[in-house]
Amino acid sequence: MNRKRRKLVADFGGTHLRIGFSYEKKIENLSKVRYDKKRSPLELILDYISENSFSFDQVRVCAAGPVEDGKIEITNNGLKISKQEIIDALKINDVAIFNDAEAACYYLPEIENKSYLRINSAEPKNNTFAYIALGTGLGISCVKKHMGKSIVVSGEGGYSHLPYPKRNKLLIEAINIIRNDFPRISCERLISGPGIELIYNALTKINNQNKKLTSEEIVNLALNDKNGYEYMSCSFLFELLGELSASIALIYGARGGVFLGGGLLERLYPIMPKDLLIKNFLIPGRMKDYVNSIPLNIIKDDLVSLKGCSSFEK
Repeated sequence: MNRKRRKLVADFGGTHLRIGFSYEKKIENLSKVRYDKKRSPLELILDYISENSFSFDQVRVCAAGPVEDGKIEITNNGLKISKQEIIDALKINDVAIFNDAEAACYYLPEIENKSYLRINSAEPKNNTFAYIALGTGLGISCVKKHMGKSIVVSGEGGYSHLPYPKRNKLLIEAINIIRNDFPRISCERLISGPGIELIYNALTKINNQNKKLTSEEIVNLALNDKNGYEYMSCSFLFELLGELSASIALIYGARGGVFLGGGLLERLYPIMPKDLLIKNFLIPGRMKDYVNSIPLNIIKDDLVSLKGCSSFEK
């Protein structure tokens, strides 16, 4: 008999931990904790367990960073998570760790309609889905449903070469300025929170202002004023995201749909230029019809990676 089992599920993002217990794919006792550099990821997990009395026999942890030899170093903050340390501390062998984009993919085949918004008129044509997550970094993965099982392919697509913007001369000029400081510009370099800062700095330099703001300051100002360089920087990010989304759809054959998510996208959603995003997603040329037929979706659920941890079964 297949006994229902409770899981401890945790999602370490760029700045916050989301953690809870999962039973029958429902998440209970959810907690959100901002990182304290004095506490390690394992200590944060143990703190949560000590404050909650649930029993559990599975652990699923994801984080914003690549998995190497059973360990994850969280992008841009240096915190490290070790699968073996979790096993040793909790005395539980059924432990799995994932990149956060990889984890989210386990949820996509069963994602609820309320968790996303489709921004074009295309309909799914297969069971392969791509996921792109914007935050402190840029996560990219895909999932294919095969014989009732979710098969996830996770890599480091965020470090692939940046698409070249063909239509926007000002964006090209900004990228050329940024190129002076970096030998190679990856997608993550610009399509992320830190990327908005670089774009903004370059735009102000072009206009002889040479101002510098944090990504949080840029986003806050953009949300309140669509006439400044702050909004323009965010708009340019969406232009690049549209082109990247088309490339990812082609690489994975994601005719079931491309899903865009992450903390940065969630913050920018109220001012997201949907038409610009779609315009840059709909590529010209020989594969135009192929890409045009792929659904483009915006995830409106900040628990998608945590729900993916909940969905995963060995």
